[in-house]
Amino acid sequence: MVDDKRPTERLDVSSYDQDPLANIIRQGHDTLLKIMGKWYVVEILEHKNDPIRPMTGKRVLLDSCPTVHLRSHEYSSLTLLWTEAAGNLEYTFRISDITRKPGFWMSTSMQNGTLTEKKYTQFVGCVHVMKAVASDMVLTFCSRGPESQLYSLLLSREHTLSEADRRGVHNLLGRRGLKIVGIRETCMNGAAGWRRATIDLVASTTLLALLSSAILSRSSQ
Repeated sequence: MVDDKRPTERLDVSSYDQDPLANIIRQGHDTLLKIMGKWYVVEILEHKNDPIRPMTGKRVLLDSCPTVHLRSHEYSSLTLLWTEAAGNLEYTFRISDITRKPGFWMSTSMQNGTLTEKKYTQFVGCVHVMKAVASDMVLTFCSRGPESQLYSLLLSREHTLSEADRRGVHNLLGRRGLKIVGIRETCMNGAAGWRRATIDLVASTTLLALLSSAILSRSSQ
């Protein structure tokens, strides 16, 4: 449970060049430690990586509530453990400049966990902390390679996040050049008014694979 009295702190972002993920600027190790622990994944946001791809803004409600657990193992490294009903997946990241760029994480090894036993494309690339406050956080994944993908996770300390907060995150990403082409909402059982996705065996067992470039590419077709 988040202490509501904790002051709001942000990993600030400024002075972007042509790359919308160019510069995440400075806060120290203290702030990094405050984002460790358990988070609920409330939205998976896919961004426009192909200039000829249409801006659909499509929303789909998924019948799942995955979590992310961040843990700092050394001063310059951390792990991200994704857990859902079907299994788990662990990422390892290195922070090359924890003093000046604590919000820039590079993948350092292959992912492991039960979900890698299924059809899964390894993530190779970087993660940018686009927002970090007591109640919610945004991580943007940028993968390298011929099937490069760009997507963000909207995380919350609680199961849900208000519509105003979600809208604020969408606007924030848009201002930073990250246009949203698809939204997958999770942890929303019982929500009215949204089209519920058909969850077949593959989709339900590889929701996390939305963090895999192959699945992202296939699901957008």
